[in-house]
Amino acid sequence: MPQDLAAERAVLSAMLLSSDVLQESLVELNEQDFYLHANRAIFSAMHQMFDKTLPVDPVTLADYLNSMGELERVGGMSYLLELNNNTLSLANWRHHSEMLRRDATLREIITASAKITALAFDAPEDTKEVVDSAERMILSVTDRDIRSNYSTLEQVMGELYEELAEQATHPGLRGVMTGFNGIDQRLQGLRPGQMVVIGARPGVGKTSFSLNLAVNAAVKGASVAFFSLEMSKEEIAQRLLSAHARISLSAIRTAHIQDTQWPLLLDATNELSQLDLMIDDTPGTTVTEVRAKARRMLHGKENGLVILDYLQLVSPPSGQRRSDSRATEVSEMSRGIKIMAKDLGVPVIALSQLSRQVESRTGKRPQLSDLRESGAIEQDADIVILLDRSMSPEEAARDDRPDDNVTDFIIAKNRSGPCETVPLMFLPGSTKFVEVDTLHEG
Repeated sequence: MPQDLAAERAVLSAMLLSSDVLQESLVELNEQDFYLHANRAIFSAMHQMFDKTLPVDPVTLADYLNSMGELERVGGMSYLLELNNNTLSLANWRHHSEMLRRDATLREIITASAKITALAFDAPEDTKEVVDSAERMILSVTDRDIRSNYSTLEQVMGELYEELAEQATHPGLRGVMTGFNGIDQRLQGLRPGQMVVIGARPGVGKTSFSLNLAVNAAVKGASVAFFSLEMSKEEIAQRLLSAHARISLSAIRTAHIQDTQWPLLLDATNELSQLDLMIDDTPGTTVTEVRAKARRMLHGKENGLVILDYLQLVSPPSGQRRSDSRATEVSEMSRGIKIMAKDLGVPVIALSQLSRQVESRTGKRPQLSDLRESGAIEQDADIVILLDRSMSPEEAARDDRPDDNVTDFIIAKNRSGPCETVPLMFLPGSTKFVEVDTLHEG
């Protein structure tokens, strides 16, 4: 296995000789970075002594190791004195630390590769699960610097106070922005780990809204992974171009472009091409597949967003279809999406159809209970948005329905904010949503 015992000894020597090096090394290194058991035991003992505010010197260290029955196993007092006499170690201890971490990473890759090989030989029916597990193991090696530790309430409150002070000094919303000010003010941005469900009846415009949101988020610096299980990449590109250039979708689909519109199309094409927006239109995909692809697409990017269009078209894992209970399948996929949001550390937006019972209700205003096929979606989601729009001028003329071309953005569930309604104007020609200026109505 990759190792460098001379570098291990040099780092331990520097830690014994300098309290500054000791503190920095305890932050940057861990026991697994040392290959030799004796060196690993010495590092662990020094860590424990530092935590107990004991002086770290050869004599005290020898006494501490002896109390644990480890002194002779690490080489006795003579080995500790040998480490303490290597004053040259202070010159290049940081480079030696990097050598330790490099070799430890290589050892972790070898271990992960062995586990992946064993997993492949003993693979279940769903090979996508194997691929996802393999990717997670490999990527976890590169993410070793991100360590999960408990925090005391004192630490958490201190960090919160600093965050509030920073936000007060530089006011503004956190998280991924939707680009609609009224919505962002109420949701306070989409946060990592959140599962956001957007539900609507067919034809109301949930796909159009999600594409508008994807572009707005990307314009504000987010990296967006858009999974379309219903439309092809070409159809999505047409809709994006139509909305951004504000040219009718039918004109783009039929290529009936006026001479004055070509400059608009060129500008829109160039602007959209600069955005970090990735589209996957693989049909019949599973949550496992989406998670694996999203991890790959967003790896190393700080401000990510996943959009899934739409939940009911996601396939159950291979070999696990339950034809007797579609609601059970959807419940499992809903939980999978919530786990994916936590695992990837990004907000995940899942579009969902509403049940047809909303059609027969007086007023036709959607409710949480209308989320199709599963109450688990409502339970798993941190935020649930319901879109409501009148489908005809006659319907829009009614007092209990939204005005013509106005879509009510109903925040039906919001774990971290108010549940209110934000009106948006829908431009059907270009499938573009814009905010209604409520300050100048009437």
